[in-house]
Amino acid sequence: MTFEKLKQDPRMPNHIALIIDGNGRWAKHRGLPRSMGHKVGFETLKKHIEYIQDLGIKNLSIYCFSKQNWNRPQEEVDYLMKLFDEMLDEYKIKYMDKDVRIVISGDMDDERIPEIVRKKAKDLMESTKQKTGFILNPCINYGGREEILNAVNTLILNGEKDITEEKFEQHLYTRDMLPLDLVIRTSGEQRTSNYMPWQATYSEWYFTKTLWPSFSKKDLIKALKAFMKRNRRFGAIKG
Repeated sequence: MTFEKLKQDPRMPNHIALIIDGNGRWAKHRGLPRSMGHKVGFETLKKHIEYIQDLGIKNLSIYCFSKQNWNRPQEEVDYLMKLFDEMLDEYKIKYMDKDVRIVISGDMDDERIPEIVRKKAKDLMESTKQKTGFILNPCINYGGREEILNAVNTLILNGEKDITEEKFEQHLYTRDMLPLDLVIRTSGEQRTSNYMPWQATYSEWYFTKTLWPSFSKKDLIKALKAFMKRNRRFGAIKG
């Protein structure tokens, strides 16, 4: 199936999430520092953001940095923060004049994140919040359990009663996004890693052994074709 035919297929997902795993291993296999794996991984991500936009997919979430990633060596964490700083600058230049909304899921009040990164992230979300087109959702300093607990605590503080799924979802980072259809995880790992446990309840998961920096356009098409072959029943009986 060609890229153009994929665009026209009604089974295409509306919201994809990427767990961009394997940057460090990609670098290690080549005798390179882990930072180089992250650098190439972010270049790969840029390409896939464009592919996904071209396909007409409406929302893209990306697991960039988890709450647990603070346990990595400080040198690696510092490099990732530098990449996030550069990424936010690029997004501002590239998307400010386009119908693209930037939503950053995660605890951006954490003082471990450099102040300049926190400020740029909040400014970018604020300046694009009225846009109604493509939603790009990098997840930085994100934890799924923490997101759920934060939503619960907010509802309690607001004195909410008779809490419904709809009310609860209004306190998640993804409240303005479409339901999560497909999660793609690279590098051969087959676990969810605390990523969007509420949103992914009925999502399809696609695992590949390909390390993220090597994940190509062909790999993306393969994942989408696999998704479109799935029989999504949502608890019902279908043929």
